[in-house]
Amino acid sequence: MISEGIYGLSYKGSRHDQDGEGLAVLRGGKILGSDRWGGVFTGTYKFDPVAEQNMVHVRIDIPPDGELITGFAAGSTGASFEIVAAFGRAAPKSAATVEIAGSMVDVEFAFIGPLPN
Repeated sequence: MISEGIYGLSYKGSRHDQDGEGLAVLRGGKILGSDRWGGVFTGTYKFDPVAEQNMVHVRIDIPPDGELITGFAAGSTGASFEIVAAFGRAAPKSAATVEIAGSMVDVEFAFIGPLPN
């Protein structure tokens, strides 16, 4: 199962000449995070005991005039994407490949530390 805590995200687009990073907080089945370009992601996570995978459902909101590492330009109104992925336990790291706006993105998910009480 995914532990509650702070996670580092790193990702590479299908062009592999672009990459990115962000942080996420996971607590009580919910995810909240952002990247260094102002993208915000919110969602949920739960453990699937049959598949022995952590299922993650995230909405990514791209700010106006933002551009994804895949080359997708959000335009003046911004853009939003829904992503569903499965990860193994991120201890210390786990990885998955997701599709965003028709392009594949490799995502690495790494546990940084527990949340303060």
